[in-house]
Amino acid sequence: MGAIRRHPKIRAALQTVLLSLAVSAGIVTAAAARGSAAGAVTPAATVSTEGATAVERARKQVAAGDLTGAIAQLADYVVAHPKDVAPARYLGDLYYRHSDYAAAERTYRGILRQLPGDRETHNRLGGVYAVEDRLADAIDEFEKSLPETAAYGYLVDLHRRRGDLAAFIAPFRRDADERPNDANAQWALGTIYRSLRRPKDAAMYLERALALEPRACPILSELGSAYLDLARVGPAIDELQRCLQIEPNNYSALVNLGDAYIARDDAADSRPLFERANRERPDGPEAIIDLGYLEDIDGHWQAAVANYLKALAIQPLALDAYGNLGYDYNVHHLYSLAEAAYIKGLSIAPDDGRLHFLLGETYAEQNKRDLARREYGLAAHSDQADVAQAARAQLAGQ
Repeated sequence: MGAIRRHPKIRAALQTVLLSLAVSAGIVTAAAARGSAAGAVTPAATVSTEGATAVERARKQVAAGDLTGAIAQLADYVVAHPKDVAPARYLGDLYYRHSDYAAAERTYRGILRQLPGDRETHNRLGGVYAVEDRLADAIDEFEKSLPETAAYGYLVDLHRRRGDLAAFIAPFRRDADERPNDANAQWALGTIYRSLRRPKDAAMYLERALALEPRACPILSELGSAYLDLARVGPAIDELQRCLQIEPNNYSALVNLGDAYIARDDAADSRPLFERANRERPDGPEAIIDLGYLEDIDGHWQAAVANYLKALAIQPLALDAYGNLGYDYNVHHLYSLAEAAYIKGLSIAPDDGRLHFLLGETYAEQNKRDLARREYGLAAHSDQADVAQAARAQLAGQ
């Protein structure tokens, strides 16, 4: 999970709730981008020149707003070239964006029949099942995608929802403690601790991993994000810059370094990084959310909303986008749209304290006191300490 940066205007607006405490209930930059674990090997997808051309053509159609046309032309290509995996994977992604989850599942499963060990496709299939609330199936697919970084955060959320989070974490903790010279074991537990919002523990294990693999960009990027969680902005920037010296176009590090510059109040320096990340991975929701965040900082809320909606079209599990989208709607008194954004996010992550708190704020502004109190009560049990404290303060003041 990513370093969460607070929008300065929102922080000021919410100081009446907790005086000098900056409440983590406002617009945030994207959760830190995901990378593969050090040393992880994913079977390579078959990419032909013709297939790359078909994917690029589909991307341009999507960018022009023609998602249906992109699906139609790419589906024809995939039927004619069943062994060209990269276009098939992108077709599955387009079905996913179009909310045609059955077609996305069929497409991803077709790839896995050819490449059973393709972690990237297992990760995508896990996302389909998570959106459909098929917890056991989603967990199974995300586990098959390990050690893809994104999977750890999703698995933490899914196991929390299923009520067996401790059992999920236990073997990772045992592996890290019993195999101190295994960089992947240290990295995995550090990543899990970041997902659990335990950045101090995360940093300890990630530092151990880095000592073993000092040139591993995924470790450097994740450690940089852990330092951001601890408000250690300088060390975060150092680690992320080290990663980019090794891999100049590393998507994760570009996004995370942009977040670090925002934390240092250098938003202008962050934009080129987010734009580079977006060029490197046009379908990455994190960079798009962060670009929306910068539009919010500049007062261009409608442009920000467009970015958040674009990110959600790419990745319906992007909780930060729901929070930011709802907040912008709420600020502009579009309460029904704000409620819809928060409720949709909560349908994916029912225990997300920040979304419960923001929904409570929206209800309170409409004088829906009972509904607001219910949401504050749920937020008061959040594992985000500042959100829980803000919710308790609101309850005490009612």
